[in-house]
Amino acid sequence: MSSTRVNRSSTTAEIISFIHAEAEASREGEKSMTWDVCTREEQVRPSHAAERKEWSDAAYEGNWVKIFEICASESYDMSRFANVTRLLPRSVMFDPTRSPSGYTVLHQAAYMRAPDDVVQALIALGCFRQLRTLDGKAQRPCDVAADRGFNHVAELLQPPPDLLPHISVGDMAKIQAHFVDVVIEESRGMFKPDEMRAVDLNVLREVKKIWMPVPGMYGGFTLRFEGDHLITESWCRVVEGSGMRNHITVNGTTLMASGF
Repeated sequence: MSSTRVNRSSTTAEIISFIHAEAEASREGEKSMTWDVCTREEQVRPSHAAERKEWSDAAYEGNWVKIFEICASESYDMSRFANVTRLLPRSVMFDPTRSPSGYTVLHQAAYMRAPDDVVQALIALGCFRQLRTLDGKAQRPCDVAADRGFNHVAELLQPPPDLLPHISVGDMAKIQAHFVDVVIEESRGMFKPDEMRAVDLNVLREVKKIWMPVPGMYGGFTLRFEGDHLITESWCRVVEGSGMRNHITVNGTTLMASGF
């Protein structure tokens, strides 16, 4: 990794250059991206809710200078907010008509025809290009741009080569359903499917590994594919021997190991 860090006082150009340098340095490794299951303010600490709001507001407004300033201030992980969506405020927590749109910063960049250097930097940051919205349209960022007639941006946002070309859309949906069942069971009620969003397994078409922590579980799930099956490993760090490993296919789930 680059030894010269950036901060909020760095210029946007410097931050973008640093993001690309970090991405290039980690290209040979298998970086594990983190998935945030939370969709509502009450699920996170107030300080985190405020940080998410600052990020989401900047993305919604197309304030790319602010977006990169926030990235630069994240000394541990610049990609911390890369794939988060706006948290629903507490004021609508009992309103059944309100639900998350599923727009990430990359969807917003597509919608507003962000400059090329912004789009390319967000991709280098780790923004998923396979992630679909939750607004009923199920659009990837490239679909949002194409729908708006921004063909050049849509081309920039085309997903990378599929890591799982042998798994059809229909088969992935079946694996997804089995996976959610595993999460509900092994999180012991901490994962609430009506209020949280499990990993969309289609993002594993572009990254090899995902870490999905679950609030209240004191742990979470790591996910990766081998051949035609999804391997999940879960554990609770405060319960010794809570580890479980599953192989999930279109036909169901097989427990392969436990007690680690």
